[in-house]
Amino acid sequence: MPEREEGEFFYTDFKGYLAIDETLGELGEILEVNEYPQQFIATVIYKETEILFPLNEDFIVEYDENEKILTLDLPEGLLDIYLEN
Repeated sequence: MPEREEGEFFYTDFKGYLAIDETLGELGEILEVNEYPQQFIATVIYKETEILFPLNEDFIVEYDENEKILTLDLPEGLLDIYLEN
């Protein structure tokens, strides 16, 4: 693995963070971050359902490295795709 420079942070570093959406509240711990050709995708278990959402500058509001909290503003309806029965 290449060495990192001080202060360097990658989307994959969000694994283990608590994901919180500004509208829905706590989503859960980020279990995985996978890199796909177009973007990084995070996986959480929300309401007993596996949820995938993109990690990018458009959706990330802020993150706290000390508390391991990622605050997001996910698009309306994104999680509904997973939660509809």
